[in-house]
Amino acid sequence: MRSTIIKRRGILVTSALALMSALLLLVSVPGSGAAPSPSSTTVYRFGVVGNHGALSQLQLDRPTPVPGITGRVVQIATSNSDGYALTSNGAVWAWGVASFGELGNGTESAYSNRAVRVDFPAGVTVTSLANPMPFDGALAIDSTGHVWGWGLNAIGDLCLTGLTELRPSELALSNVTLATGARTHSLFDAGGKVYACGSGGDGVLGTGTTANSSTPVPVVGLPGTARVTALTSSWQGSGALFSDGDYYDWGYNAAGQLGNGTSTDSALPVPVKLPGPVRKVFQGGSGAKNGQTVAILANGSVWSWGDNDRGQLGISSKLSSDVPRRVDVPKGVTFVKVSSGGFASYAIDRTGRLWAWGDNESGQLGLGSRVAELTRPYRTGIRLDLVSSTAQNVAGFVRHAGRS
Repeated sequence: MRSTIIKRRGILVTSALALMSALLLLVSVPGSGAAPSPSSTTVYRFGVVGNHGALSQLQLDRPTPVPGITGRVVQIATSNSDGYALTSNGAVWAWGVASFGELGNGTESAYSNRAVRVDFPAGVTVTSLANPMPFDGALAIDSTGHVWGWGLNAIGDLCLTGLTELRPSELALSNVTLATGARTHSLFDAGGKVYACGSGGDGVLGTGTTANSSTPVPVVGLPGTARVTALTSSWQGSGALFSDGDYYDWGYNAAGQLGNGTSTDSALPVPVKLPGPVRKVFQGGSGAKNGQTVAILANGSVWSWGDNDRGQLGISSKLSSDVPRRVDVPKGVTFVKVSSGGFASYAIDRTGRLWAWGDNESGQLGLGSRVAELTRPYRTGIRLDLVSSTAQNVAGFVRHAGRS
């Protein structure tokens, strides 16, 4: 698909040597000992980014501060190729790959490790970010309930008409409260209904078919008895959490990613049977050979299901599961937030400590070591208020004590 996109846009593919030279001129990777920014929060990144392939020379094995952000960060989000931070004044900052305009500042470049401000039209105040973001693209909701998208729109996954958007463009949706995206599809809660757009492969749009749609189409088959409190997405996967604690998912299911005891894809939402109401949930997965979900129940227990080839389910084995299995959370530890990327999963406990498990080939566990895999949660040594992961790209932020 990438080669097709490149031909359509008329881009000349440079040699590997030329790309490396451009990257070396553009990038200076900060060390893990870099001083915090003068803002009231510090944003970290680790793992590796990429869209045409991982930019391995930029890999970070430890959480490393992202320079350039001004203001107090209140939310963090990632795509496969970029990281995004929302500040309390409604500004959005971005860093990472910009070959499809993912930074939203009107430029295309190989990569930027310094955050730049996303160029929204005057008067637009952003109140939340999609998490995760569509691959090579981004979505944000403003204070009036409208959605803005920028970056790659290869199969209409941003619900826009252009192939690329170098700056945020407004989508044809209103009263939007939630948004998420992954690979080439996006989900929205607008006016109390869930809509989807982009590629319909494996039934990921939840319309009962596998048809693509570049305009928002309603997801069918969701219960109407409770409101949606969270949307989540992964490579060819979608999910919706309801206020009564019920969780439904749909799409790709080769390794039991739907958690319904089968390995059959579903173009309609299916309920996931868990031993109690769900309070937090996050899908992970970046390709056909992974895909998993991690959920926290109302009683504090943590459950996961799907692919487990690298131990990303956190159940002390590498056996995949098509039904929820309880995560081996260390005794005395309570997880309050979860996230999941390509082959790895993450949690923040009630004291703010970050835990990680699964694959570490690209440093995405943030341990500063070359441990290959972990099949149960391991404390990373850093404290965060929020963490986000897509593919092998990880970002998080921490508030500084004594600062407002």
